[in-house]
Amino acid sequence: MSIRISAIALSAAAAVALTGCSLGGTDQASGSDSAQSAQNAATGGDGEAAEASGAKDAGIDPEDPPKAIASTTLHVENDDVDSTKVELVELSRDENVMVATFRLTGQGRGTEETSAFELLGEHTFAPTFVDFTNMEKYTNVTDLTSNDISVEAPLGKPVYVFTAFPLPRQGVDTMDLQLISERPEIVDVPMPE
Repeated sequence: MSIRISAIALSAAAAVALTGCSLGGTDQASGSDSAQSAQNAATGGDGEAAEASGAKDAGIDPEDPPKAIASTTLHVENDDVDSTKVELVELSRDENVMVATFRLTGQGRGTEETSAFELLGEHTFAPTFVDFTNMEKYTNVTDLTSNDISVEAPLGKPVYVFTAFPLPRQGVDTMDLQLISERPEIVDVPMPE
């Protein structure tokens, strides 16, 4: 299981524990990781900027970010955001899914924190791969998708979001990617082997 999928499961368990509910019949948070996470949340501990931008959850080192596999610029009609550069920075196989990590960098006016949702022109982060050769769509797995509202950074700074897709059929080498419209914004994205 990848770090991202493990992080989602850990986040869900932490949320349940913090609300007073239990998973597996126990009400106790266990381990030093839970204690450290709670302490960091309460004190604004290490990596606050990486957590806010989604880099930590996406498994990205903000000091050494990966190069883009594919990219496009979306023209966004928003009060503060003029355009958003969308970069696919990771696409890998993980058991029975493809995991994709995106970097969104907005340009516009102001210095306020801006969420991925706002950077996408107030569209939900729900990308879709399209195989036009076989006439198939691969929609993202919602349960394995980061929250586009909670990750934010000032304009000009990157925000990271990730999701998972079903594996493509054998022999599919490239697919097109739809981000916020019915037409592909990025074409011929190489599929992971």
